Amino acid sequence: LSPQGPFVHIASMCAALLSRFLSLFGGFYENEARNIEMLAAACAVGVGCCFAAPIGGVLFSIEVTSTFFAVRNYWRGFFAATFSAFIFRVLAVWNKDEETITALFKTRFRLDFPFDLQELPAFAVIGIASGFGGALFVYLNRKIVQFMRRQKTINRFLMKKRLLFPALVTLLISTLTFPPGFGQFMAGQLTQKDTLVTLFDNQTWAKQGLSDEFEYLGILEAWRHPRSNVFVTLVVFILMKFWMSALATTIPVPCGAFMPVFVIGAAFGRLVGESMAAWFPDGIHTDSNTYRIVPGGYAVVGAAALSGAVTHTVSTAVIVFELTGQISHILPVMIAVILANAVAQSLQPSLYDSIIRIKKLPYLPELGWGHHEKYNVRVEDIMVRDIRYITLNCKFRDLQHVLHSTKMKSLPLVESAESMILLGSIERAQVGALLSNQLSPERRLQFLRQKVMAEERHRLSEASICFQISTEASSGTPTRSGSRKPLKPALKR
Repeated sequence: LSPQGPFVHIASMCAALLSRFLSLFGGFYENEARNIEMLAAACAVGVGCCFAAPIGGVLFSIEVTSTFFAVRNYWRGFFAATFSAFIFRVLAVWNKDEETITALFKTRFRLDFPFDLQELPAFAVIGIASGFGGALFVYLNRKIVQFMRRQKTINRFLMKKRLLFPALVTLLISTLTFPPGFGQFMAGQLTQKDTLVTLFDNQTWAKQGLSDEFEYLGILEAWRHPRSNVFVTLVVFILMKFWMSALATTIPVPCGAFMPVFVIGAAFGRLVGESMAAWFPDGIHTDSNTYRIVPGGYAVVGAAALSGAVTHTVSTAVIVFELTGQISHILPVMIAVILANAVAQSLQPSLYDSIIRIKKLPYLPELGWGHHEKYNVRVEDIMVRDIRYITLNCKFRDLQHVLHSTKMKSLPLVESAESMILLGSIERAQVGALLSNQLSPERRLQFLRQKVMAEERHRLSEASICFQISTEASSGTPTRSGSRKPLKPALKR
């Protein structure tokens, strides 16, 4: 497995927490686009500090995470990735693992004549074969995951025993790669780093053909077996690593698939390079000069091509240049990576898009080749018209009916059923939380208390008004009209 996945995961969590912390001082970092840019920078930091490749890490993050990338944010991701790669390499110097800051897998290919133009068809073959291999790797990985999910009994059992599946896969792979056992046919005693160092080696392991032994020094002896030659060892290594890496990347453990695919591609390129060296033991003659074939250059080309095919990225070429510290094979690397991407993209999605499809996350896939007529499809041709919505003045019964009649995660909010002016949307979970808050037992008791208190106040107010009216009626005096003299005595006078 690869440390790239955990490194990117940790960097993404730090970016999310940092955005949440900075949002306390202002709403600028609450923007979703700003959060995506922070995650892209975090991906660049994870790749940059894992491979000591800041430029390739930034380009890789742009290709993987962003459909549209703002150029103004390039320097931010580049600064973060450069700083992380610098700290990663400085720690190696402080621990005295390195004398100074150098490339992680430094190569020493000849610079005056790194390759001949007649070797370009071999590099193109590596690219095309890596494209098919990358598509097969993604397909195999997806089929393993789907098979595990279809087995309901096994799936329920593994959900209860989460550590059992990783333990079984680890036991299987460690048993097959055990050096005294079958691992002796596939350099099982080498670590991932040592494997890449040997595959990028300048020496030719089979100089005069299949029957002759190759020269080996130190860790190169792992590729030598008395009962087989280097070609059998490389073929067994590629086949075993291929399905074991596809299986290991399905376990529920933070891991990366970039480095295993990178090593498999390097082994395939080394196989082609050793075959070329066996077919042309004296090298390719050009202008009466003889230049021997360098199989390590083929390994570099194969590593970049297969990793680019699996991830659907071209930036793996830049990562390879920063890993090896040389750009002598820039032309064959670019040719192989472009051909591998062209083949892989026409057959399968990238490994990351495949995982998104398996988990059924919101995803808008690329149309790919052969689907140009779909570019004329409009949104109104595929959108759903009979959709449930809520209004500003809807009642509880209407809201409950909408929630029971649809399973949409987000509900549109309109002004009224007559105008149908869209005001926004609200999450279904948020609506449920608001309803549970408004209709909770505590809320009902509070409402009843308020209602009782309101009725008491209303009763007291009515009683005070009645008392005031009765007081005024009892204390009032009737008006007396003035005494009038009778009319007859007045007339008699």
